[in-house]
Amino acid sequence: MFFRNLNWDIIGQRRIWFTLSLAVIAAGIVALFIHHGLKLGLSFTGGSTIDVKLNQTVTETQVRGVLKQTDLSGIKDPDPKKQADERAQYDELLAGTEGLQLAQKPEDKAPNDRIIISTQGTISDAGPLYDALDKAGITVDRSQSATTAVGPSLSQEYLNKSLWALVIALVLQLAYIAFRFGNQLRFGIIADIALVHDVFVMVGIYAIANKPADDAFLAALLTVIGYSVMDSIVIFDRIRENGKLMTDVSYDKMVNTSLLQTMTRSVNTLATVLITLLALYFFGGDTLKNFAFALIVGVTSGAYSSIFIASPLLVMWKNYDIRKRGVQKAALLAAESSGAALRPGARTAAVAQPQRKIPPKVKRPSAPPPRYRRKQRDDEHRAPAANGPSVGLLTDSDNAAADADGADAPADEG
Repeated sequence: MFFRNLNWDIIGQRRIWFTLSLAVIAAGIVALFIHHGLKLGLSFTGGSTIDVKLNQTVTETQVRGVLKQTDLSGIKDPDPKKQADERAQYDELLAGTEGLQLAQKPEDKAPNDRIIISTQGTISDAGPLYDALDKAGITVDRSQSATTAVGPSLSQEYLNKSLWALVIALVLQLAYIAFRFGNQLRFGIIADIALVHDVFVMVGIYAIANKPADDAFLAALLTVIGYSVMDSIVIFDRIRENGKLMTDVSYDKMVNTSLLQTMTRSVNTLATVLITLLALYFFGGDTLKNFAFALIVGVTSGAYSSIFIASPLLVMWKNYDIRKRGVQKAALLAAESSGAALRPGARTAAVAQPQRKIPPKVKRPSAPPPRYRRKQRDDEHRAPAANGPSVGLLTDSDNAAADADGADAPADEG
């Protein structure tokens, strides 16, 4: 209920929100150029993942220093080309550009006694790596260590299917929202624009943090799409309800009031989700940190876009429709005033032969009603009435004769 009482013009400050989003996206684009693109995980690029179980706790710096000193002298092959290819598998380890992450499983006794090494090359034999760690005094439990390789064809197929999953999700969201709001396509289009905004923000943040986009990133991205659309639908539904009730205010003010009415719900939902994700990120396992980080970024961006991006865009679309209808109405009125509102078929004939002016009909005065007066019946023509004088309808000739008799009759004496 706190936000309902605020006098906060969110719609009027839409340039601020758009500028903030553009700044984050622009920073992400700059980071993409600096890092030569988004760093992809092995599921998308192919490569090898080596899960090494150790008998002691180690640090990332300690392990990297050992891996750079990996001895490849034991790799010998009669074919010089094959020998060069086998040694090339360890180039990332020697250069220190491999992905390295400390991990721990529930059954492990010591914390951070497991390391996960990721390289984009295919390492068929991890023996030289184990030997280098053993020589440095870091004992490797080879029975609990494993190597997993992903081929380039499989990774390309996985990347293509991931992109298709993202496109299908956006299309289905567009269709559902358009149907949900009575075939009003603008709600679905604006919701998809907000989702694309969330994708750009997540990619930009990942590029700035130089984190690899792996399976966790894809899972978080699809989760954020559902979360952001859910928040947008709640806000849009309140806008639709208030549009029927608040008919005496402008569309901008109505949408702003709807945002303030639903913001308490949006903020509370975001806060409860962030508390869980932050606990998962700081106190959860290392393998879940990438997933928690992606969800933190995506959920925050989704709530922000639903309030500060989608609703202002809806107002801008509505204002554009109003201006467009105003221009069309003004053009129609101008056409009607200039005589251009005739039917298309009769327009040419009307221009060639102007219409004849028909004079208005002259209304003739109606004849005066007949006068009724008392008239004594003539004894010579009619018998006297038993009950007194009769009343009859006088014709024009009778009226003239009566007037003449009245004029000749002498005036009555007082």
